[in-house]
Amino acid sequence: MVTTVDLTALRRDIASLSERNALEAQAPRSAFGFGDRSIDRVLGKGLQRGALHEVFSAEMHDAGAATGFVIALALRSSSARSPLIWLEEDFAAQEHGFPYAPGLKHLGLDPQRLVIVRCSSPQDVLKAASDSLGIRGTGAVIIAPWSNPKCLDLTATRKLLLTAQQTGVPAFLLRLGAVPIDNSAVTRWMIRSNASRSSGANAPGHPVFDATLIRNRQGMTGHWILQWESDNHVFRQIEPVSGAVVSTPAHRPPQTRKSAKG
Repeated sequence: MVTTVDLTALRRDIASLSERNALEAQAPRSAFGFGDRSIDRVLGKGLQRGALHEVFSAEMHDAGAATGFVIALALRSSSARSPLIWLEEDFAAQEHGFPYAPGLKHLGLDPQRLVIVRCSSPQDVLKAASDSLGIRGTGAVIIAPWSNPKCLDLTATRKLLLTAQQTGVPAFLLRLGAVPIDNSAVTRWMIRSNASRSSGANAPGHPVFDATLIRNRQGMTGHWILQWESDNHVFRQIEPVSGAVVSTPAHRPPQTRKSAKG
């Protein structure tokens, strides 16, 4: 099950876990790729591991896709047993729900690895994020303050970036209900939902993300339709389906919007 703890307990638990991961923690790689050669060529050596990366949902109904994409990046960037720390405000579950354990497993994440810390304010989220990046053995830190709090400014994000660089732990800013503003994130992604491809016999397919890298301080940007293969934790670039995919109302089946050329 997913756990929710305070920061004191978080330090104690991760300190214990880190003893088993000491060798991995002592030799972190400087970057991580996507697992797809065509994407990794564009990104050069991949995304910096000890850095701050920012992920937005294009629309509110894309929040689930943005969340899944962040989790996939966290899995790509961390060792197989290291805990992932998720930081959010205490009202977040009422706003966009609680992480669903079977859904996490579908993405390839063991729910036991996810440690959720709920804070009373966005300031506390940022403070806990800085503290969490400094805890030995942490695989990745997901920082999810709601909307555009004033405290999430250039100075605060610069501090998170410097801490991530010092510790080698990747930090992911999940921006739900937010709009892009100037900050110190190394990359900025805009994520939209996309249709998965069935593996046959009406079985559900792998998660698919419409991902646009809209800012990259170290190189090129780009747009990809990415399939996340949860069994081996790699992305694959795939061709988009014909027509645009729209959100599905609860009272009727999904429909494909006609192309503007049609």
